[in-house]
Amino acid sequence: MSQSSRMSIASPLSKTSKNSLAGLRRRIGIPEREDAQFKSLVKSLGGYLQDSQIKEVERAYNIGAEAHEGQRRLEGEKYINHPLAVAKLLAELKLDSRTIIAAILHDTLEDTYLTKERMAREFGTDVSELVDSVSKVDRLKFESPQHAEAENLRRMFLATASDPRVILIKMADRLHNLDSLHVHRMEKRQRIANETRDIYIPIAHLLGMGSWKRKMEDLCFKAIHPERYKVIHKAVRADLKQGVDQTIKKHIAVLTKMLEEKRIVGEVTGRFKETSAIHDKMRKKGNSLRMVPDLFAFRIIVKSVDNCYRVLGLVHNKYKPVSGEFNDYIAIPKMNGYQSLHTTVHGNFGRAIEVQIRTDEMHRVAESGIASHLSYKAGSAAADDANLPGVRWLNEVIKSLEEHESPAEYLENLKLNLFPDYVYVFTPKGEIKRLKKGATVIDYAYSIHTAVGNGAKSAKIDDHPVALHTILTNGDRVEINKSRFSRPDPAWLNFAVTGDARTAIRKALKEMSSKELVKMGERIFKGVLKKYKIKPAQATDEIKLKLAERLGVDSWSDILREIGTGERYAAAVIGQMFPSTFLNTDSKSSEVISIQGTEGLGVQYAKCCNPIPKESIVGVFNRGRGIVIHTQDCLNVRQSKLSPEFWQKLNWADNPKGQYRVTLKVHCINETGLLASVTARISAHRADIARCVTRTSKNEATLEYDIEVSDSEHLNSITQNILRHNLVNSVERVKLNK
Repeated sequence: MSQSSRMSIASPLSKTSKNSLAGLRRRIGIPEREDAQFKSLVKSLGGYLQDSQIKEVERAYNIGAEAHEGQRRLEGEKYINHPLAVAKLLAELKLDSRTIIAAILHDTLEDTYLTKERMAREFGTDVSELVDSVSKVDRLKFESPQHAEAENLRRMFLATASDPRVILIKMADRLHNLDSLHVHRMEKRQRIANETRDIYIPIAHLLGMGSWKRKMEDLCFKAIHPERYKVIHKAVRADLKQGVDQTIKKHIAVLTKMLEEKRIVGEVTGRFKETSAIHDKMRKKGNSLRMVPDLFAFRIIVKSVDNCYRVLGLVHNKYKPVSGEFNDYIAIPKMNGYQSLHTTVHGNFGRAIEVQIRTDEMHRVAESGIASHLSYKAGSAAADDANLPGVRWLNEVIKSLEEHESPAEYLENLKLNLFPDYVYVFTPKGEIKRLKKGATVIDYAYSIHTAVGNGAKSAKIDDHPVALHTILTNGDRVEINKSRFSRPDPAWLNFAVTGDARTAIRKALKEMSSKELVKMGERIFKGVLKKYKIKPAQATDEIKLKLAERLGVDSWSDILREIGTGERYAAAVIGQMFPSTFLNTDSKSSEVISIQGTEGLGVQYAKCCNPIPKESIVGVFNRGRGIVIHTQDCLNVRQSKLSPEFWQKLNWADNPKGQYRVTLKVHCINETGLLASVTARISAHRADIARCVTRTSKNEATLEYDIEVSDSEHLNSITQNILRHNLVNSVERVKLNK
């Protein structure tokens, strides 16, 4: 069967009458049906596909409808309506007919008698392979939920390697399923929404699919926080309705007139931001709905980049800009290819408004992302698509699959790659490098090349020497000094935050010989001895042999090898050899810490970040204080000038005992009975309240609690219960280092 060699966009069909859709159906021989879903799909396809291609879609619909005959969704609708809705979402992105056919048939191999062989005979191997790739993601049984999550994601990305349309169909399927979450139990509803928020929404962001990302965010917020969604949605629809319409119309009129006066061809649109976006602003700012700034977003779409900057000047001349609220994503695009000028200004009626300025092409990419670029040759991605930002990111994720041995390691790397915040730095030649927020100099070195990272000896930022664990900030000019004698240090794993860097370091350490690891361990050990002002001669053979026996290893060389691989920490070993180094009578027992080599050492918990069980933690080894435990993201650690040998990643014991104090700040609407009702929600989780401070104004209140919790899950359950209170705008955990 012949197939389209490339996704083609034919000239739009003429709109000669209101019956043009019926005429199209008669022309290509489609019988009249009562199915409104399919009629809607055909109408979308008629704008860009050829008649013969639409006829193939009709044939796929007939086969799919027959295969799904008698099947119903939980909400009671005919099952075929779901794949039709998925196809409609893809048709709105103007994807090729082969993708639309695969979307209509995407559940048939899993849930019906239809076989891959018959599908190949009817529509060609490209469609059958595409459907099979989508189906395989959810087909297997797994040992554990973590293994299932990792393996499903692994399969989805591997399938995407040969055809990016796989992930587009999968995401359209998820987007439509979010619309029917209400039919599930609350537990399942929130599980699906949380998975979408953690995985699919970041993927949509990185693929540049802005419209789908916003829809998913709103539907997930509705599922996870239904009461908060109702309150905000009702306020927007009722109390603010007249003001919203008036504000949007007024600004569109002013901005349109501004363009006309300067004879700039362009289009102005405006909207009130999504409920989830409003909630995020309320939470971050700690404000009530009426106090949240820039709830209105306006877009000005023009014909050229030059006009983007001209319009920016006009907007700033018309309205006073808000200080610090301007971003130029045209000069420095986002990682997903997104380009636009963003500015926030003081608009009419005393309201701050956000204005986005972009070209037609930028707008198409911003809304559709990777889908706006895709073209196909014989059903596979064209070679010139390899450098598209979304495709490039997918290929980087796929490349890393072979380098991960466990589901946990793969999930760690994937979720690191999904974080959307970035920092921009410069190479010595002035080239821009984009790294994840919180990335360090060693991450930068590995982003240049694996050999640069492995050979890194020292570094400079803006010509000033810095440590390899220094956190990068926007605008840094970074220079790496290499040595062919340098090797990766296991301590680097404690501050490398990008998946690529961590994978390369682990791989290099595994490839080192036992002799090299012993030599590295000895170098690290002697370096830490020196920093603790302990002479090497004090570490006698007798002390070394006794320690090896106490730790249950065969020899001192085994301890050095474990130091070289990062399994054992030099500072902790020295603490075992010379207990007075870490002597601290006020410290708690280290039995709550499950980490090799810390037995008997004193433990303290940092007051700057108040770590609690199940959080990621690091231990800072201090002479005379023992091990001070911080959260991994604590700024006092990340910005410390201490050598990495003195702070190491640690793990909590399986069942740590005791209660741990945290401070919560609750931002609320001030009404009678507020304090009692919020306090009751905390007490319902059997959490002791050590302190409560109340600050109130006419309409708002801030409640600050010191509470005792057992671990991060206990804290999260308390926080979520407080957030379900209709008068609560946001809850934040207070840390002294923020």
